[in-house]
Amino acid sequence: MNRGTEPINASTGGRAVIGASTIVRGELSGEEDLLVEGKVEGKILLRQYAVTIGAKGKVAAEVQARAVLIDGEVEGNLVAEEQIVVRKSGRVRGDLTAPRVTIEDGASFKGSIDMEPKRATASATSTAATAAAPRPAKPENVPSSLAAAIGGSSASRSNG
Repeated sequence: MNRGTEPINASTGGRAVIGASTIVRGELSGEEDLLVEGKVEGKILLRQYAVTIGAKGKVAAEVQARAVLIDGEVEGNLVAEEQIVVRKSGRVRGDLTAPRVTIEDGASFKGSIDMEPKRATASATSTAATAAAPRPAKPENVPSSLAAAIGGSSASRSNG
């Protein structure tokens, strides 16, 4: 077995590097962390690994990773399983989706942030199922927020 041709596993501390003079167009995927110091246009799909956009890096792509750290420029949506960090030198134009998002003082950011991506999907499914089921009328003496939480009761309210 030739160790020189085997991919470096991220758990051993290895990572792929796109150098400052390199331009990549298309879809990137792999099984190691990635440092971008050059230019990437397209998609970066490393869901189980970390992606770092270095200070010289310029990315015009959708990025999906375990963690994303930005020191350079990104135009595109970022989705991370664990966290996204935009450092003070970072510039991002796009939506961020991760359970933890940090934007350091001095960073540039334009877009939206969703910090409940998994819960939002589950609650949307739950809401759709609840909306399809008929609800009993709300009792008069129970606050509306409590009645909504418990699903109403058998008492009915007249709207006359």
